Amino acid sequence: MKKLIYILFSIILAVTHSYSQGGFKRQFKLPFSKNNSTQAVFETTPNNYIMCGLVVDTLNNYQTNRLTLVGLNSQGQPQWVKKYGNKKFEYLDNTIITKWFYKQGNYLYHAGCVRDSNNKQLGVFIKFNFNGDTLWQKRFYEAGYDVIPQQVIGSADGGFLITGWFQNVTTSPVLIIKTDANGNELWRKMINKAVPNTQDAKVIVQDSATKKIVTVGYQYIGNANAFAGYANILITDSLGNKLSQVTYPSGIEGVLRDVIQTQDKKFVAIGNVKTPLLIGALETYKSYIVKFDINAPNTPIWQKQIDIASPNNGFNTIKELSNGDLIVGGVLDTNLQHNLNYNNLNRLIRMDKNGNELWKKYYNYQTNAPAYNIQDMLSLNLTLDGSFIVAINSYNNPNPNPFFVVKYDSTGCDSSAFYCSTVGIKENSFLSEVVKVYPNPTNGILNIEVENANKIKVVNVLGILVKHEDLKFKQQSIDISSLQNGIYFLQVFNKDKLIGTTKIVK
Repeated sequence: MKKLIYILFSIILAVTHSYSQGGFKRQFKLPFSKNNSTQAVFETTPNNYIMCGLVVDTLNNYQTNRLTLVGLNSQGQPQWVKKYGNKKFEYLDNTIITKWFYKQGNYLYHAGCVRDSNNKQLGVFIKFNFNGDTLWQKRFYEAGYDVIPQQVIGSADGGFLITGWFQNVTTSPVLIIKTDANGNELWRKMINKAVPNTQDAKVIVQDSATKKIVTVGYQYIGNANAFAGYANILITDSLGNKLSQVTYPSGIEGVLRDVIQTQDKKFVAIGNVKTPLLIGALETYKSYIVKFDINAPNTPIWQKQIDIASPNNGFNTIKELSNGDLIVGGVLDTNLQHNLNYNNLNRLIRMDKNGNELWKKYYNYQTNAPAYNIQDMLSLNLTLDGSFIVAINSYNNPNPNPFFVVKYDSTGCDSSAFYCSTVGIKENSFLSEVVKVYPNPTNGILNIEVENANKIKVVNVLGILVKHEDLKFKQQSIDISSLQNGIYFLQVFNKDKLIGTTKIVK
């Protein structure tokens, strides 16, 4: 009992927090863990949550990944911790997965990969209750291959569908496993393609009408010696037999990380695509979203590329709201192209069903400036009060990295005055190829690159003008060092017409 009390007290001491009526931000580190990796968070009962992820613990002088579930209260404070795994059964991390856990009814499910005592990688499928207790665990082996599940979802008949890939030294075919409601395997498919036979299925969903199965991820296209990765949409029948395989956008490299079926029975997938622009030796990307019909997959209904080209620009997670709007989460870095260290901004975009942006917000959660700040918003789920609860994975905070959970209200308020006291001020199309502002955050000097503008204004969160200046050149700097630290809005004008507004941080 004394040990349990000490552990909980230590967790609370490790918490950094802020909260108000809008939501909460919560970072915490488990005592004695070398690393904390956030993968998903769900509301279980009203205003109570379970955070799911991994920690690196030292057991018998051996560092091992352990699957970890943490119960959180209404303000995201840890209440209990359950850990699973040891040297002989180690849960493997995969930072490119966005749907590692799945909630259905009063249970959580996990499909992932484990390394056993024979150094064999096998698939596991686990059912948890809302106290973090394991109710059952299933194991999947395949002769000659590692089995690497990446996501599980409920099937149309009350069972489950698991996807991922098989892996050996030469090929990586897609994996689909069908189970009954108790996790017992009914069938499995190994779906191959022409050389190069490498493809990755990250997420799976089943069409409610036809019972066809859709997986998204990427596939290699080319030959055995020269190939590139392209966004992949793989469609099978209800028994996992391949029907079609398409890539969007045509001829452009990319990857898809999430897919949903919308109320109109269509599908929306998200990820990122490569652009021709290079920043030094680094490739750049834009966030990507596409809507398609499973019965006519070769022609997208609509598709869009979002935000500026950057080495870090991508969508990771998407949900549909009750009115048909889409809420999309991801990251964007705007620093590296200006010879500054990475600073991944977390990002939420609300769109209508046709992909038109309703609002877009960027969140700067950097805690280690001026060092690299690499974060990914991996999981977004809806709560009963109409809010959004997200899991953010941090890769390079001062070790150990913290668990990081944020609750946003329906307007994107995360609890801080930076993002909740901006009533009446709208950000619009400022982060574009036409207008660039850097560094942001700034200590005082703000560089502006802009086309067809002759004036800027800086206003505070109350809308009060605090600085204005004429623009005489395409590239110009302004000095805001006299302003107090905080959030401001930079407004750009062309002949007294407002053409863009963006948030700046001093």
